[in-house]
Amino acid sequence: MKDYKTMVEEAGVGRTPQLCQDALIEMLQELFAGKKYNGQQGRKELKIFKQDLPIPEETDYDADTDAAYAPYIVVAMSGGQIKDDDAPQTVDFGLIVCTYDRGINRDGWQDVANIKEDIIQRLCSQPYFGGAFTVLKPITWAMQNDDTYPYYFGACNFTATAPALTQDTALEDLV
Repeated sequence: MKDYKTMVEEAGVGRTPQLCQDALIEMLQELFAGKKYNGQQGRKELKIFKQDLPIPEETDYDADTDAAYAPYIVVAMSGGQIKDDDAPQTVDFGLIVCTYDRGINRDGWQDVANIKEDIIQRLCSQPYFGGAFTVLKPITWAMQNDDTYPYYFGACNFTATAPALTQDTALEDLV
């Protein structure tokens, strides 16, 4: 586990949202280590991607093979804000969850629901991660409404705090 608190201090304000995203990914990797979900060619471990899926390099023939990405979580940083000089920076995240299931019972949604619930339970019971970041409430989630068989999707959205420097920091150094 990385010491994100030290990394935040060393990196300065400009990189703290990215360090927050990295720490969130690390926390999710620990949470889902060893767990398997529906994917192409059977059950396999979740892949966790930062910001977006990689550009596919496979051909159409490979799209339904183990080379495809599902099951996965994409950890997308969508925005943030610093409200005032005394407030921490807030960083908005959306976690997109995807599984794959060709079964005739269309059970892929159940893996999505279980992944979503594991995430929410972790964020509610231990809202701190990376030694420097905190999840705020509300935490929202959604399940897909559209038919994207054999892919099933869900999402979790929340805001986390990250350290922020303000203009007063330079003034304090002068005093």
